[in-house]
Amino acid sequence: MQRSFITFWLITALLCLFWPKPTQASDLCFCVATPIWWHSSTPAAHEVALFRLVIERDTLAPNAILSIFADTRYEVYLNGKFVGRGPARFSRQHREYDQLSLGDLTPGRHVLIVRVQWAPNFRRSESERPFLWALLQSEGQTLATSGPHWQTQPLLAYRSDAAPVHRWGLIGPTEIVDLRLLPPDWSLMGTESPWQPAVAVEVTPARFTARSIPLTVEVDIPIQRISTGWLGEDFVPIELLSSEDQTLVQLQIKHQTMLTLVSLQDELTTNITINGNQLIWQPASERPPGIVTASYPATVGTHTLRVTGLSERPEGWTIFISRDGLASIPTLNATAHAGRRVLLAPPHPDPQAVTVSETPSPTLSFQPPASYAVLDLGRTVHGRLYAEVAGPDGATVDIGWDERLWQQTIPLPFPGELHPEWNQVDSWRLDGREQRLTTIDTRAGRYIVIAVWSNEPVEIRNIQVREERYPVTQIGSFASDDPLLNRIWQVGVDSLLPNMTDAYTDTPWRERGQWWGDAFVSYHINQVAFGDQLLLRRGVRQLADAFTAEGAPAAMAPHDGGRMLDYGMLWVQAIAEDLQRTDDPALARELWPTIIRFLNHLATYRRNDTGLLDLPAGHWSQTTYLDSSVTVARYGQSTPVNAMYYGTLRAAAAIAIALGETEAANDWESEAALLRNRINQYLYDQPRRRYITTIINSQPIAADPYAQAFALAYDLVPPTEISAVADALLSLISRDLTHPNLQLYGMFWALEGLRRAGRINEAIQLIKEFYGWQLAQGATTWWEHLNSDRFWYASRSHSWSGAPTWFLTTAIVGARQTGPTTWEVIPAWESMNHATGIIPLLTGSLTVTWEKTDCSSSRVRIQASEGTQGALLLPPPTDSTVITHNGEEVWSPNYHNAAISQMVDRRIRIPLGGGQAHIIERQQACFMIWIPTVQH
Repeated sequence: MQRSFITFWLITALLCLFWPKPTQASDLCFCVATPIWWHSSTPAAHEVALFRLVIERDTLAPNAILSIFADTRYEVYLNGKFVGRGPARFSRQHREYDQLSLGDLTPGRHVLIVRVQWAPNFRRSESERPFLWALLQSEGQTLATSGPHWQTQPLLAYRSDAAPVHRWGLIGPTEIVDLRLLPPDWSLMGTESPWQPAVAVEVTPARFTARSIPLTVEVDIPIQRISTGWLGEDFVPIELLSSEDQTLVQLQIKHQTMLTLVSLQDELTTNITINGNQLIWQPASERPPGIVTASYPATVGTHTLRVTGLSERPEGWTIFISRDGLASIPTLNATAHAGRRVLLAPPHPDPQAVTVSETPSPTLSFQPPASYAVLDLGRTVHGRLYAEVAGPDGATVDIGWDERLWQQTIPLPFPGELHPEWNQVDSWRLDGREQRLTTIDTRAGRYIVIAVWSNEPVEIRNIQVREERYPVTQIGSFASDDPLLNRIWQVGVDSLLPNMTDAYTDTPWRERGQWWGDAFVSYHINQVAFGDQLLLRRGVRQLADAFTAEGAPAAMAPHDGGRMLDYGMLWVQAIAEDLQRTDDPALARELWPTIIRFLNHLATYRRNDTGLLDLPAGHWSQTTYLDSSVTVARYGQSTPVNAMYYGTLRAAAAIAIALGETEAANDWESEAALLRNRINQYLYDQPRRRYITTIINSQPIAADPYAQAFALAYDLVPPTEISAVADALLSLISRDLTHPNLQLYGMFWALEGLRRAGRINEAIQLIKEFYGWQLAQGATTWWEHLNSDRFWYASRSHSWSGAPTWFLTTAIVGARQTGPTTWEVIPAWESMNHATGIIPLLTGSLTVTWEKTDCSSSRVRIQASEGTQGALLLPPPTDSTVITHNGEEVWSPNYHNAAISQMVDRRIRIPLGGGQAHIIERQQACFMIWIPTVQH
């Protein structure tokens, strides 16, 4: 151990000596401070520890900055005041430390407290061992570093064997807290407590740089509705611990009765006996699947309930026994799996069970012995609940989150057989003191259930729910003469908020992983709503770290979620979009070697005879995903896959041109041109004028919607065939939304394909059908799938479904940023009578309002930030078209302003500058309707 520790510090010293010089003053070498923990042994599955540094100052230390990193997460308090939390998700190769402002450290004594949670997971961070690293500086002068001189103590109030939120380890542990073991002043700790010196620990060297994205923020979420009731009014819970070879419970019966037991149908039910008698279990009526009951005739006296032969499992078991006949109530043990308890208790709605006071924040008074309250947040939220609690020693408070209600009554944050891997219930054992309730990690859901088990009333005061999310302000907007479309646009933004944290994530409720296909669609919604670029840039870097040396792509990072070629191709396309939007080649240059490796890897799937990618059959995590309803299109010589490959080659060529890599650009453009011809040669069904889905073992597979959508979206279709392919797309989409053959993630490419084909009205109708249907089912954020209401594991909040937000802004309002300071506007005159919208630019915003009074008259008002420039694109003029700009005629049958040009397709291009309002009016006779074929 000593030799390996010396080796570690030798490697670290060499890294500090030879590490590239910092590009910013904030980029610090990791060797400046020492990683510490409260012990050096193998950690438990879940640990929480406190660290303290007492700072004595004789002089003022202005603008103190704490650089800090911890595995897995931390919270910082200075003199009892919360400072911040982090870090952002990280990989083994690259970790970003945070820089927290502590303000001016005045002369005197200051106490810095850091609470660190070791909570390994498979979606957020590639954890290796628990540690804290910190460096305190003031205007370049080092004031303190982490090391053995810090004080520490474990917070044993947090159970190390707490049941995970998801058994696959996707998120981390639930938090089971015994407040009797929690120091009352843990966040202040100005007095002496059982502290011990911190222990220097060995950490695998990694690249540490300053955080590249801003810290997340917390936003108050109003509680829209509170309902209350009793839990298991006729039953009492008994906790059976699994760590013992057997469990005995003595039941005292005061009068002859029929005992009724309630349990989950699992290993427990086959190992319970009463007085040596096996029980016969039956499905419970009007309860979720998997809940079973058994009956036992009990006479007056003592009866022994025995559990034997259980496998070693950390969470324990819960059963409920009918209250009738029991002479005494068994003590409620501390279970490591509170979700089972909340699931098994039969809910009985009753407004008398909990007294509700709404001012200033909700305060709830829970009546004994077991009552509950359900909070409705209005939509899925990713955050924390905060409250103060006052109740007797030994009372238990369980708080669970979920996205839906069971029979419109209560959420099932542990839905048992419905989704047995899942458990999102945290628990606190009260100690008689007033305490503050919250969790270290975030939770997610639309509904929160608070269950209280106590022999006396318990009061939970000043309840607040705060969403943790990326610090963006909504700039973008959309409004039209169609209220349904207006609502659909905003729901897409609302769906992004809980999925936009320290990454673009998928379901906040189930996974929170940075899957790149999900991130790609989310980024486009962000473009028209918020305008942030940093989150995308951090994401593509994390993906690049996870590509193999041979160029096989990562579908998700941190952690390897599979080798999905389509997600890798979207990674290249995202880099190209970032380059176009920012004109900053630094990111593309940094990732250039990985781009080359990946394109070379893709080429290994290309057939010599057809020139098409030919993917072997396999699980989507090792081939492509494309969309939830896709099956055979994921392999073979697939039209969607090859269409995306064509788009990727063109994106890579654009990157190469920007980087001056002329040879690579020419090669990829040539490959793309050849591929386009081959796709149309081998995959286009000319007699039926549509693309087949794929070719598998020389057998063509009939057309599906995705083949048409991807071909249109990536500009593969010959101009003469665009209308026919768009017709095929629309005819192939099933309108039976209970059995859809086009799902909500793939909708992004379907809408983009229809936009490029000029089929705006049909795209609008598609949006209204698919998304209006969700709204009619009660959706307030977009579902993962159209049938998410039928499957418990499917999320009801997934930003990959928000394609209409992007489409309505770019295709209806017609506004899009084309470069760092450039934009264009192409109004969709034929779609409706009025539309207005704002999009964020890298600096400022672009506002567009247009209206069409009748077939002869239309008007556009455009205003963009100063320092930008753009263009308005209008349909080809007729012999009667007259256009004015701010009242001045710029186009007529007899006069063409020299600044105005006509494009190849005869559209009129009017250049416009930022910093002023532009009003363009068009008048013409009503005898010609122009429908565009392709919009770029």
